[in-house]
Amino acid sequence: MKRIIYIFIALGLLINYACKTHWTQAIQSGTISQKEFRESIGIEIRNGLIFMPVNIQGKEYRFLFDSGAPLSISNKLQRDLNFKLVSQGNLIDSDNNRKNINWVSVESLNIGNVSFNNQTAFIGDFESNPLLKCLEIDGIVGSNLLRHCAWTIDQEAKSITLSNNINKDVLKRGLEIPFKTDNQYNMFTNINVGRATVRNVLVDYGSNGSIALNDEIFRVLKNRNIIGETLTEKGKQQSGIVGKPVALSREIVYTDSVNIDTTTYLKKVMLRTGKTVSVGNNLLSRFRVTIDWDNKTLHLLQTKEVQDSIRVPGFKLGYAANQGVYVQSVIENSKAYHKGVRANMKVVKLDKLNFEDGDTFCDYVNYELGNIISMELIDSNGLIKEYDFEQTIY
Repeated sequence: MKRIIYIFIALGLLINYACKTHWTQAIQSGTISQKEFRESIGIEIRNGLIFMPVNIQGKEYRFLFDSGAPLSISNKLQRDLNFKLVSQGNLIDSDNNRKNINWVSVESLNIGNVSFNNQTAFIGDFESNPLLKCLEIDGIVGSNLLRHCAWTIDQEAKSITLSNNINKDVLKRGLEIPFKTDNQYNMFTNINVGRATVRNVLVDYGSNGSIALNDEIFRVLKNRNIIGETLTEKGKQQSGIVGKPVALSREIVYTDSVNIDTTTYLKKVMLRTGKTVSVGNNLLSRFRVTIDWDNKTLHLLQTKEVQDSIRVPGFKLGYAANQGVYVQSVIENSKAYHKGVRANMKVVKLDKLNFEDGDTFCDYVNYELGNIISMELIDSNGLIKEYDFEQTIY
């Protein structure tokens, strides 16, 4: 069973100053109460993303773990708790859509028994993007919160451990790679693809993709014959927090040339073009990762092997109020494409899901496909098309 949808929730935040305290100053505030601690909490992994419990004013909420965005709370949470406004600005999301946002000061929040005080968070409208709405999050555990301590993300054990220092056993095993930070406390590291080193790669747990590269880097890798023939995905994407669909035309390749320390090569890593240069949870989930903020180092211990081949549906679905569920994008030369599936077709049925008889887009987001896929679609001429095909093997 393969997950049917890649969700790229890398917020790609760029906030411009508007009034009050500049946001880069505002997010520097905050403390952590405990001096010595080691706290492990259970996490949920859904759609290739990490979700964790956060307690605010005695009530538990569901937050997305996202190292590629600052701390955030939902509109609803702000309406209920009315935190103090400390800054305002403009957000530019990963699809280059703009939106005005407010920053507030969260007096106290707890992760397990660890208390974070006076943390700055932006107010996010998580219901404006249909994908985010389906994930039902109350906020984001983000970069300015992560900087306060060490974090070990163990997705095999479905746990995250917060601590004031690094376990010595971690230092003896696995790989060590340094990272740099910016004024948003994002982490940037280097990744090798064949003989080339890609620098300043955003470490982004808020994306369930693999490695995204800009067009220029992708072109260099192709010209140097480091990567081979690529696939093309066309249609629309709706990955940013603003939720506005934008045109999509990107290249994709699966490669065995990615390595972390010039010796450890990883199998079947997906590279694709995008507006950011980042590594997402599809690749990070292969490792138990410890973030050592004091020494600006990532410790990686590989815990998961991948198979020699990868199956993909070859399409993604989206939702629009005036269109319902529709085919958002298709990978050309996939089996779905060869059968006739095209972007913008209206979706009536997907396997057992019937979108005209009670099933919703969120049912699709939470659904996993088998190897054989059945679809009933309506094309641009209003004709009903029925297709049965296998997932595509790469």
